[in-house]
Formats: sequence, C-alpha cells, structure tokens
Amino acid sequence: MKILSREEKEKIYKVKMTELQIRWGNPINNDWNFSDWTDEQLQKSLDDTIGQLRFEKVLSIFSGIFKFIILGFIILGIMGLLFFGIKQIF
Repeated sequence: MKILSREEKEKIYKVKMTELQIRWGNPINNDWNFSDWTDEQLQKSLDDTIGQLRFEKVLSIFSGIFKFIILGFIILGIMGLLFFGIKQIF
C-alpha cells in the first residue's frame, strides 16, 4: 500500500468506504474531498477502513455459522420431540 500514488489510494479508499457503508446500510456520500487530508491521514484512514471491512467480513462468516448451528439444534430438538411424541402415541 505504501508504493501506491495518492490518486490510487484515494480511489481505493472511495471503493472500500462505499463497500463498508453498503454493508452497514448507511447512505453513500459521493462528495469526496481529500484536498485537506495529508498523506499520513489518507494512509491511516485507508488502513482503518480496510481493517474494519475485513473484521466485518469475518464477523459475518462467524455470525452465519452461529445462526446455522442454533437453527440446526432447534430443528433437531423439534424432530426429537416429534419422534418421542409419536413413539408415545403408538
């Protein structure tokens, strides 16, 4: 990331921040003005945004796995109760 030009960093920041805002469900701001940002501020914001996006993606994966496990236990519990109830009837 350090060898990219300022214009490339700005373009990457716009793409990543837009992706992050879509993930959060926030309105997207198309008015990007980096003229008052220093190179260090741009680099730090870019690193922070990319890090947050990675965290959100990993969190989404773990959340999906957790929901799948909980749903599986609920379905197996209902099936077990049904089989036990049917066995008790006959």
